[in-house]
Parts: sequence; structure tokens; C-alpha cells
Amino acid sequence: MQSQMKKILGVTNGKGSNHVHDDIAFSILSKLPFKSLKRFQCVRKSWSHLFDNPGFMSVYGINFLSNCPNDNHISVLLWESGNQWYSLSGERFENRVMLDWPNLYPDQFNFLKFFSFCSINAILCYESNYFSKLIMDRKIILWNTTTKEMKVIPSSPFELFSPPVELNIKANVKHFARYDLHGFGYDRVTDDYKLIRRTYIQPFFTDYPNLKHYGHDNRDDPFDSDLSLLQDKFLDSFWEVYSLRSNSWKKLNVDMPNCVRGCSSSFYVYLDGVCHWLHIPHRDKYIGACLISFDLSNEVFIITPIPTIVKAQWPQLPKMMWLNKPELGVLNESMAMISYDKTMTFHIFVLGEVGVKESWIKLFTVGPLTSVKTLIGMGKKGEIFFRNKDCEIAWFDLNTKTVEVLGFKGQRFKPKDKILIYSESLLSMKRIQK
Repeated sequence: MQSQMKKILGVTNGKGSNHVHDDIAFSILSKLPFKSLKRFQCVRKSWSHLFDNPGFMSVYGINFLSNCPNDNHISVLLWESGNQWYSLSGERFENRVMLDWPNLYPDQFNFLKFFSFCSINAILCYESNYFSKLIMDRKIILWNTTTKEMKVIPSSPFELFSPPVELNIKANVKHFARYDLHGFGYDRVTDDYKLIRRTYIQPFFTDYPNLKHYGHDNRDDPFDSDLSLLQDKFLDSFWEVYSLRSNSWKKLNVDMPNCVRGCSSSFYVYLDGVCHWLHIPHRDKYIGACLISFDLSNEVFIITPIPTIVKAQWPQLPKMMWLNKPELGVLNESMAMISYDKTMTFHIFVLGEVGVKESWIKLFTVGPLTSVKTLIGMGKKGEIFFRNKDCEIAWFDLNTKTVEVLGFKGQRFKPKDKILIYSESLLSMKRIQK
């Protein structure tokens, strides 16, 4: 490690001095990639406290943002709560074009949910949900925003369930599958697109539609013991992975908690073959608040504890999840997380190594931004998108430390707008499928 650092600093063991002044060393260190800087902290004692040095961190933050890839083919996709999609492009996102997206239920309102903060080779993954009194239909869709190619993901055979025991009740019981999709990404090793989700099998009483689907509170119910037996033995949730190449699902034999239901797309990020999401402890309390990562090639999970300051800001109850929730994103090809408090002061952390809590480093503190009402997304070059108190879409630029309003308003009572990053690609999904 030390010899590698000496090569970087130009230090020799010959007649020249083997001492480099801290100012010169810090200037060089401030330009290193994040992971390299973390490794070199052990070389000198004075370098071990670099992340506690405000002056160094200010310079490092500027250099960090200046190294962000400049890709002119990347645009911003705005999804408004009324299921309208807009492409925003230009240096200040001044170009706005409405997109004609594939709506499976054109005559009905359906709720959409996204599963990454950006597209992958122009492909977006989202879930389309249609609900009525008699029908509940959920479809997972892959859509190429450039070619308009669409793929509806087939159902999993594991969703079909018949109880192997006879229930000693008069009511008719059916079972249906619920799932929480946690990630969509590209596996470079096998040249494949994959999905990772957790599936639940739940009983439904057709003769008693007013009963809860599961976990009903009436402990004097005559068939409660039968349901408990069925739940304990046969209705355990499980993880499964979908492969576009094989167009099929497979079950994983792992014990890993899911994310609390209801998490938005801001909890899901794909980066370099790995899907990441945030876990908020609720029913699965044994692992605590953390970042969960799933390697699409090895199909293994990795847990990374989150910074204490972020965990302290998280709401404790699921019904409060939409308040002050953190966002995941990518800055300069590194995993990033934004947390904010009631004063709308934003803390931006970058992760150096998955699985290591100590590798979270707070790079930026922004605010308080009193004009912010709702955080709606994060760009790859240091943009923080939000709705202001007038319901206008605006963005804060970490490079210039300025706020700009994009010039159009959203719907005041539908605060679920999201900003997604997407790029153009003519690659067809059909080339991967068998």
C-alpha cells in the first residue's frame, strides 16, 4: 500500500527527499477516486483524519463533482401523479416533451411504481396496478424509452398455491400472491436483465370479504388456529429472481428481510451489477435499519449498516414513512444517500465499500432550503430535484450552490411525482431472450 502511494506521489528512495509536504499530498489526495482515498488513509496518521478536515472535504467535494461523467445522451424523466410522463432535457432542463408510454389499462386509472432511480440501457422497470371492487391486477413492465419496445413479465409458478391441509372452517378460502419488487438490473456476466422480489402467499375469505386478508385481529375467531397453522407451515414469504434470458422465475433459498411495504422508487438503486435498497425495521426487526444489496451475478445479499445520524432521522412507524425519508442515488459512479430533517437541511453521504458501515462518508451538507416542500429525485451530476412550496418543480445544483425553478407546476394534492434518469439505447431486449 505504501509503495503504491509513493508511486502516486512521485516519492523515491534515492537521493531525493522521501517527504512530501502535506499541502501537496492533500492536493493529490483530493483528486483520487473515493475508494482509493479510503484505502490510503492508513498510509500516514495525518491522512487518517482527512474526512474530519472541513477544508479538505470542501476541496474534495468540488473535485468529486467535477469528475462526474458528462453524458449528453442522459435526460431526466418526470413522472407526475396523474400518470403523465415528460422528458426534460437541455442544460437547464428547459426542453419538455410528453411521452407516449405503454398503458395496459387505458380506460382505467392505474397506479405506477418504479424500481430504480434511472433506466438501464434505456430500459425502465415499473409496476402497473389496476384496482376495482372485483379485480386486482398487477403487471411488471420493462419499457425501452428509445425504441418503445415493451416486455410484460410473466407470472411466477410459485404464485400458485393450494393448501395441503383441510381447513376445519365453513368459509371458502382462496390464496393469492403478493410481492414486493426490490430491484431491476443488468447482469454483465451472463448478459441478462434480472428482477429480485419477495413473494407472500396470503389467504382470502371469499364468503367474508370484510375480513382482513391475513393476520386478522379477532383472536376468538373459530378458524384462527387453522390459519395460524397454515401461516406457520406453508405461507412463509420467499425471495425469487426473474431472468429475461430464460423468461422465468426461480426461488432463492435465503433468509433475508424485505423492505417495508410502501417504499417508493427513491429506495431502489442499481449500480454496476448490484441492486440496492433501504431496509426500515418493522416486522423483521433482527437486522435493523440498513442498506441491502443484491449482486445479480452471484445472487447473494450484502448488508451495510447506515450512518447513525440517518437512522436517528428515520420515522419509526410505517404510516409516517413519507416524512423525511432518505433517498438513494448515484454520484460520480458511487452509491449516494440523501437524508434531511424538518429544517430541510440535506446531508449527502457516499458509500466507499458495500458491507462496511465505516465507509459511509458525508460529503455535503446543504441548507436549510426553506423553499423545499417534497424531495422528488436526484441527478447523477449533483442535482437535487424537489417541489417547492408553490408546487413548482425546482432543483438545487451542488456545483453552483444555486436553486432554479423549472417553470411548471405539479398537482398540489398529489405529492408523488418522481424524477428518474434515463439514457438512450437502441439495443433490443429480444436479443437476450432465448
